[in-house]
Amino acid sequence: MRFYLPQTVISPLTIIQKTRHLPAPGDILVREGDRVEPVQVIGRALVPGEFRIVNIAQALGVPRRTIRRYLKVKAGEEVRRGDVLAVRGGLSRRVCRAPIEGTVTGIGGGRLIIEAPPEIVEVRAGCPGVVREVIPQRGVVIQISGALIQGVWGNNQQGFGVLRLLTEVREKPLRERLIDASCRGTIIIAGVLGDAEALDQAVEMQVRGIIVGGLAPELLEKATDAPLPIVATEGIGTMPMSPRKFQLLSTYNGREAILDGQFACDRTLLRPEIIVPLPAERGTGPLDLPDAALKVGDIVRIVRSPYTGLTGTVTDLLPVARIATGGRFPAARVTIPGGEEPLIIPVFNLEVIRS
Repeated sequence: MRFYLPQTVISPLTIIQKTRHLPAPGDILVREGDRVEPVQVIGRALVPGEFRIVNIAQALGVPRRTIRRYLKVKAGEEVRRGDVLAVRGGLSRRVCRAPIEGTVTGIGGGRLIIEAPPEIVEVRAGCPGVVREVIPQRGVVIQISGALIQGVWGNNQQGFGVLRLLTEVREKPLRERLIDASCRGTIIIAGVLGDAEALDQAVEMQVRGIIVGGLAPELLEKATDAPLPIVATEGIGTMPMSPRKFQLLSTYNGREAILDGQFACDRTLLRPEIIVPLPAERGTGPLDLPDAALKVGDIVRIVRSPYTGLTGTVTDLLPVARIATGGRFPAARVTIPGGEEPLIIPVFNLEVIRS
């Protein structure tokens, strides 16, 4: 029986391609072969403004068919936020005001539609690299050489800054007292994020990003809404960062890095990424991720307790093995560096590491 497992990348040097899309068809401001910097604008697009439906009849407490006698605006008229749209006089005077600035684009059914003016949106490169492809009116593909570490969870935000290692051991949690003014503009690295005060302090000190091994479940909502990118390399829980990822990030302490927290766990399986731009060596190419079955010699990461985050080498594949809970499953014998004996792990609790 063959098993095709999820793959994660931990590579000290590879070629990465990042696609930057405009939110709507627009103008691309760079050409193929151009070098770009993270803050450089690569394109602009005109995005339609929001619109609001205002229930005039309900606001005034009148029948829908009678609202035109109370209206103070007409279709095609521009209004500012707070302008009077309709008034009902009498003893129980009521006023309906515009909730946004825009143009009245429709009146009917007791309602009025206001459409805000379109907005020009600029898209920045987000990373240093070379434009390898221009997608006309839609975006660009930027090529970067450097280290690539894929995480497990991210809050769908992106950032760029200097890596700052705040803990010397991978198990140590991020604490409020560790984050001071010297962290401003940096991407801080620690073992575990389980402290709401530490997250608040990072925001106050204008940290540009946070990399941790595990994120405490009770902080999930707060981390998702945080105004800076956060990547958990091991996922949701209090597990420390894996030794291999922590060692690689420690090596690049003080270097600039890209933190891409884009994350999706549906069929696309979009993983958050940490990229450290580095000069390409002769022969460096894109990492090939073969759709290959698990085999002896593969480096794997354990993704379920009690060994979550540990990495090791597959030394044997077992068609059926009994585990501690008493169940019988296909398993792999995994040797952990520094471990006394190999671990017997169900194959469904593993993912393959490519480097």
